[in-house]
Amino acid sequence: MRAKEMEQLRMEHKLLSYLEKYDTPVGATTLVLVLGKEFGLSQASIGRKLMEFDALGYTESKGRKGRLLAPPGKDRLTDIERQLNQWRDQSNLLDALNVSDEDSLLDMLIARRALERETAWLAASKASGQTIQELWHSIEAQEEVIADGRVPIEEDREFHERIAVASGNRVLLHALRLVWGEGAHLPATALIRKAVGSELVVDHRQIVESIARHAPDEAASAMVTHINQLIEDVRIYFDKSKA
Repeated sequence: MRAKEMEQLRMEHKLLSYLEKYDTPVGATTLVLVLGKEFGLSQASIGRKLMEFDALGYTESKGRKGRLLAPPGKDRLTDIERQLNQWRDQSNLLDALNVSDEDSLLDMLIARRALERETAWLAASKASGQTIQELWHSIEAQEEVIADGRVPIEEDREFHERIAVASGNRVLLHALRLVWGEGAHLPATALIRKAVGSELVVDHRQIVESIARHAPDEAASAMVTHINQLIEDVRIYFDKSKA
């Protein structure tokens, strides 16, 4: 998405989201005061944009009182938010890959595989009912973020850290925190998974199910499968990039 198109989308988003806040009509003068300085728009420019919204059915004109946001406008707002989230994901991925090449990502994941196999095994042996409940809450938080069109980067890290804490092994937890602290590896991996179309939470559910059954071997196997899939996704992504 080019910068000009991005700025246009941001402006539309601001206008529509501001109108969405009110049940009463909002006038062009109010919108100029709120948005004019940020986008450098005159009252005439905003008036033309609102007329365009009227023609598209996004807004309903109430004469001199102003406009109300119409149902198609709410649909357009949702669509714009989806596009802006996609653009942010792409920008974040590019930023992350500036400091995370293929080899460093794979090295990090191989280290995680060795460490997190053990944390999953130990967590399944020791996890309390409270810990298991917290892991399920973590799954729900990830699903909410995904449903919102975003990538659950922080939620993903929190999930894996909860398992490491549940293992009761402080050396493993410290080692993992060192691995996770390496550059932009976690954001890059999460964004790559989305880019290649992998399911982001399915693997996590299988891990929690094994921990909840107090099945250490199953939990360790589920964690290894999960990280092997991350490794495969990274390879697929970079192979496509090279092609």
